[in-house]
Amino acid sequence: MAAFTGERWARVKELFEAAADLDSSQRALLLEKECGDDEALRRDLETLLESDELTGDFIEEPASAIPRDLFPDNGEEPIAGRKFGAYQLIREIGRGGLGAVYLAARADDEYRKEVAIKVIRRGLDTDDIIRRFRNERQILAQLDHPNIARLIDGGTTDDGLPYFVMEYVSGEPINAYCNAHALATAERLALFRKICAAVAYAHQNLVIHRDLKPSNILVTQSGEPKLLDFGIAKLLDAGDELFTQTIPALRVMTPEYASPEQVKGNKIMTTSDVYSLGVLLYELLAGQRPYRLKTRTPEEIARAITEQEPERPSTAVAKGDGNSKLEIRNSKFLKGDLDNIVLMAMRKEPARRYSSVGQFSEDIRRHLEGLPVLARKDTWNYRAGKFIKRNKIAIAGSTVVALALIGGLAAALWQANATRRERDVANAERLKAMRINEFLQEMLSFSNQSVYSVAPVAQTKNVTVNQMLDEIAPHIEAELADQPEVRAQILRTIASAFASQGIYDKAEKNYRSALETQMRIFGPDHAESAATMTQFGILALRQGKIAEADQLLEKAVAFYRRQQARQASDFRAVNLVTAMNFLGAVRMISTDLQSGGAIMEEALQIAENANLQGKERFALAAVQGDVGLYLARAGDLERADRLLRESLAIHRQLSEYPRWEMGATLASLGELYNRKHQPDQALEFLLESERIYRQTLGDKNRYLAFNLQHQAIALSLQKNFTAAEPKARQQLAIYLEVVPENKLVAAIPNSVLGIVLVGNKRFDEAEAYLREGLQGLEQSPVKNDFINVQAKIALSQCLLNQNRLAEAEQFALAAHAEAPQNLGEQNPLVKAAAESLSQIHERQGKSR
Repeated sequence: MAAFTGERWARVKELFEAAADLDSSQRALLLEKECGDDEALRRDLETLLESDELTGDFIEEPASAIPRDLFPDNGEEPIAGRKFGAYQLIREIGRGGLGAVYLAARADDEYRKEVAIKVIRRGLDTDDIIRRFRNERQILAQLDHPNIARLIDGGTTDDGLPYFVMEYVSGEPINAYCNAHALATAERLALFRKICAAVAYAHQNLVIHRDLKPSNILVTQSGEPKLLDFGIAKLLDAGDELFTQTIPALRVMTPEYASPEQVKGNKIMTTSDVYSLGVLLYELLAGQRPYRLKTRTPEEIARAITEQEPERPSTAVAKGDGNSKLEIRNSKFLKGDLDNIVLMAMRKEPARRYSSVGQFSEDIRRHLEGLPVLARKDTWNYRAGKFIKRNKIAIAGSTVVALALIGGLAAALWQANATRRERDVANAERLKAMRINEFLQEMLSFSNQSVYSVAPVAQTKNVTVNQMLDEIAPHIEAELADQPEVRAQILRTIASAFASQGIYDKAEKNYRSALETQMRIFGPDHAESAATMTQFGILALRQGKIAEADQLLEKAVAFYRRQQARQASDFRAVNLVTAMNFLGAVRMISTDLQSGGAIMEEALQIAENANLQGKERFALAAVQGDVGLYLARAGDLERADRLLRESLAIHRQLSEYPRWEMGATLASLGELYNRKHQPDQALEFLLESERIYRQTLGDKNRYLAFNLQHQAIALSLQKNFTAAEPKARQQLAIYLEVVPENKLVAAIPNSVLGIVLVGNKRFDEAEAYLREGLQGLEQSPVKNDFINVQAKIALSQCLLNQNRLAEAEQFALAAHAEAPQNLGEQNPLVKAAAESLSQIHERQGKSR
């Protein structure tokens, strides 16, 4: 086959784009009409169309698999040595019907790094392909997971083609790796679960991959899988058009791994990826794909996926040639749970599959640990119903005979099955409710992944979760009215998601409704009630509703203490630690520093004695961080430093992505180092904390306000009052907006802004803020001596500069007395208070 000229290529490209969206019969008519007697043109088009159907996206086959003479000879410069930004191409490593991937390395001497560069080929840069390409680049930019190939850079070539630079993964497709290393069933399952974690992470970031298959999952030499190629992935929040597969037939997917809804062109959701993962697991365990195909035409593949029930993996293995010891061993291991797990993921109806990738992976974990699994065989009734649907005409003729047989059989079996039927109905209802709740937990978890509090995690800011929650809530009320226990659990989940979005009023409404239901059914002495009281109490604290928070958390702590005392089987120390920690935080605000600190110290002791493992160690990190902040305010700066750094180390060890609790620990370290008068170090912690807060909690919350407050203090300690002022104004504005009904909350923010304004010599404005702040500090049950002393020194300076010496002396004397008593003789504020008083006395001496 000769290489195309530019004119010939233009003709092939035009016909390819016209034919690609047609079904086989329409495509044949088009080729017949347009190609006529030009057999070479027909062969070239058929080859390109077949490549497109079998590969789906444009980087799926090895370079050698695509005929080179299908690409135009347009005088392109040799690839090797060509530069893309800071990178120089070395060689081609992959190619599909529409583009290629190249191995490249940095062209400068900064450091040595090999990368993969993905680029559209010249001549194939249609608007649709470029849109898909840029969509993939945007999706990769927001994904940061150890099992997803990472985006490094991107740009546009000199001749206008977009490209992007990504992590170079040197490895084998997952099926080839498993076979080459003769991995046992358990090892294959462990490797597969890592891929599930990557896909679940993508789903939590509202991304559906839609093209999961072995060639898109490479396993490195160290045994770590990497998920590649988001070329046809979709963002769930990018508009309705992205929910639906709009390209007919099987053009933009790999047919054998596509879900029935993809094949039909129906709505695509996360359960489509569950199906594709099921096909992948089938292949990893059985050594073959689930559908036996003869011609591999699009019509045959579509019919198999939508109509054919796959054999059980164990059966498929047993029918193999029997030469592989691994096959024989797998056949034994697959029977039962693993058969059911794989086939549940591959069910034709999305609603009957696992509701999420996380649930799929969890069922595999339960199997590996010898626990009961969610997956069950399809019932006889279900299979019979499906058979009847597929064979209505054939069955119609034998209906009379069948009815007679069924009538007699039913009469004989009715009595025996009555009890079992009632039990099965009850189990089915429980299972249904559990699936509904797990589905909600998973779908909402991208905005609320903290186990121990109403705690959001990193997420993009264009999420439409709020609209989703608004739609879900009324249906839950109606559809689960007869299952109040489950309804209450789901309302709690919805409340938690609302809270994580900062929508406190709706969160409160759902928590209150859930708790009222649980108190009516269970009363206060029940784990479900206590769990809701804990989360609701944390929300009330964040709302500034301190009295309600205290009441809720105190009841939760009391329940968990009773559980602990009677050694209840379902007692978990982490629940008691969490409730006590937040109750301590409330008491530090509502009562006094020491009362709250004592509760937190006890919670810390319980956490340390409980030897918490895994993600429960986040609770240990949380209480370490809060005790550290308490100690900083109580003056024990060294122990505070140690605990806060231990807390930060746990967060960095366990967190795959930023969590707001880690931001809180960093902010507490910022306050600690301000108290140590080390503002440079304080700002390092505070700036990292601010990034996490904005990413996880948004731009308006009291945690961010606290952070900005201490940035303003640190900048003031550096005498950089110009930079401090916008921080101080922003933190006050946030406090006033978030908790407008609690004036005492604004006492410290007012004081901080006043201190900064004194530094900027705006004394009249500063005085108003300082007086309001000091008045609030005097009324507050919790004293903040660090801010109190600073505010009094600042107000004395403010009045001194207005020549109001008697008033200035009054505040300077108070600061001079309180600083050593409350902060210690060595605190730098002791010297600052003495200097302010000396300046006033000097001025008074001159005035006399």
